[in-house]
Amino acid sequence: MIGTLRILANLAGGPRLSLLVGLTALMAASEGVGLLLLVPLVASLDQDRTFAALPLDLPDWPLGVLLAMFVLLVAIRAIADVARSLLAQRIEVGVVDGLRGCAVRALLGAEWRALAGMEQSASRALIITSVDRVGEAVTYFTTLLRTGLALGALTLAAVALSPVVALGGAVAGIAALVALRWLRTDARRLGEELSRRYEAIYARLEASLSGLRLIKSFGREEAEARRLSTTFERMRSAEYAYIRGAAIARAILQLAAACVLALAVWLAMMLWDVPMAMLLAFVALAVRAIPLMEALQMSAQGWNHAAPALAEARELIARTEEQAETPPAGEAPRLRTSIALELASFAHDRERPALRDVSLEIPHGEIAALTGPSGAGKSTVADLLGGLISPDSGNVLVDGDPLDGAARQAWRTRVAYVQQDPVLFSGSVRDNLLWVEPDAEECQLREALRRASADFVHDLPGGIDCQIGESGRALSGGERQRIALARALLREPDLLILDEATSAVDPGSEEKIAQAVAGLEGKCTVLVIGHRGRLAEMASLRFALENGRLKPS
Repeated sequence: MIGTLRILANLAGGPRLSLLVGLTALMAASEGVGLLLLVPLVASLDQDRTFAALPLDLPDWPLGVLLAMFVLLVAIRAIADVARSLLAQRIEVGVVDGLRGCAVRALLGAEWRALAGMEQSASRALIITSVDRVGEAVTYFTTLLRTGLALGALTLAAVALSPVVALGGAVAGIAALVALRWLRTDARRLGEELSRRYEAIYARLEASLSGLRLIKSFGREEAEARRLSTTFERMRSAEYAYIRGAAIARAILQLAAACVLALAVWLAMMLWDVPMAMLLAFVALAVRAIPLMEALQMSAQGWNHAAPALAEARELIARTEEQAETPPAGEAPRLRTSIALELASFAHDRERPALRDVSLEIPHGEIAALTGPSGAGKSTVADLLGGLISPDSGNVLVDGDPLDGAARQAWRTRVAYVQQDPVLFSGSVRDNLLWVEPDAEECQLREALRRASADFVHDLPGGIDCQIGESGRALSGGERQRIALARALLREPDLLILDEATSAVDPGSEEKIAQAVAGLEGKCTVLVIGHRGRLAEMASLRFALENGRLKPS
């Protein structure tokens, strides 16, 4: 609990949180004093001067003064409430955005080895949904603060009227909160269950949306709809269980409060002979305290229900920060003679070997092909040469110098990567090119398109500013791949990695891409990953992998 509050305080900002506490305390104090003013107000209207018998040392002010003070207190409380509400909203937004930003930066800054082993659907669920639940936790926290201070002020006002009655009311309230502790504990369990349900929903949705073609091809639409419906129903059951617990708590508190209030009024009238002015003040205090007690219980349950989301976010941030990469420093290494692997070994999750003592060398300006069956370790070699990962043993050498630490990070600025399924972003062709080189000039964009055999772009509606839709769906597969190649070439890389870049394009597009790559020979080192095709045939060097080892030539 203390650690959670410390995180919230850091994200919210100490001065803002202190101001929130101050404004909330001012509201609580004004409410307590306002309720105390009811005693002299009622007494001043009492012709029998019952007020004179009360055990209070209050001045006998005129009615007009008392009413003016009451209005002033209400005005102070209203102004403080407006300021508190706005500040609470700013704090909530600051915490949510700050936490989401920390999570995203931690993910982006982690080693690729750690990211590749993570469940991406769980990360998406946390960043999109769970962090918003942290906002709910902040709201519940500020409500707890407000109701707690308000109840404290009412308790002090009750003590001023009668310490014995105030003590009895406090004991009854604490007993009710203790009796309902099981509901607060259950709320935390349900909050953890809801987080798991959100992860399941994101995983199921991701599988369904990515497999739409397969689902329709096999006529499994209805079956998939039922699976999705079941997943959502499980989430709703977790939400319903929490709502049911909150409703039970409200009902118990309301019934208990009504019984205690009725008993207290009966005792005051029949046995204790409490003056009417004081009795009315006590009733007013009780009427105000009862909904505050209810709000306190509901906020505590809500906090427990939403707090697991904050714990998950903290865990994700801590886990990824432990795997943070070394920040790049200095100039990136330049490839002038060769890039090589020297007895490089790598195991995913430090257990499953992907490469074992692989040594190879690609001279500058050469086109090299890396082949092998699926799972042989081809992508791992590409990740090592591209600086995404470092070997568990052995070295990656650029011009004979080891590529490690900050140099590995910096080296990635000299590498371009084109994968089998090109990643294009919603927007225009220009937007996708400038994504990798924001300061590129028009002539550079045109030259990159020309070198990638992507001149077709100029014939599109709007030319280079043509909107290509989500993931470039307005284009064919070959067109998307050539734009991806143009984006890579715009970077003027020392090393270009083409990972199955033509395996899913038509022969015409493959030939155009092959022509583009042929023009790079002698200028840029190219690594072609693929079993077959024009690009592999063009290679002057060939390496074959099998079971993580390099096969003899």
